[in-house]
Amino acid sequence: MNEKWQEQNKKVLTTNGKDNLTVSQMLKSAEYLIKFIKDNFDVDENRYSVTIIFLKSVQLVLNNGSADKPTKEDAHIIINVMHEIADIHARNESEKKLNEEIAVSLNLLIETLK
Repeated sequence: MNEKWQEQNKKVLTTNGKDNLTVSQMLKSAEYLIKFIKDNFDVDENRYSVTIIFLKSVQLVLNNGSADKPTKEDAHIIINVMHEIADIHARNESEKKLNEEIAVSLNLLIETLK
């Protein structure tokens, strides 16, 4: 890898307390999510595609490529697919209820964005 690429991979995207999320970590996370969804879930092909396109777009942007911003509709589909996956893994009704509350909150947040 060249020096510029290594520098870009170490760039901090966000910080939470003492933990930093770097470009490299985000790329690995997006790749993991794509593989995980593809390997483990039978979701509607269109909804799955929107989710994968979003994650691939994040990868492109972080790799200094160009990608279209996802629409609000795309973001809602992504949240709903992730909610379905979370529900599959929920251990009880309490976790399913919490998953629903989080999905509703995220969908409301999306609506507040321009």
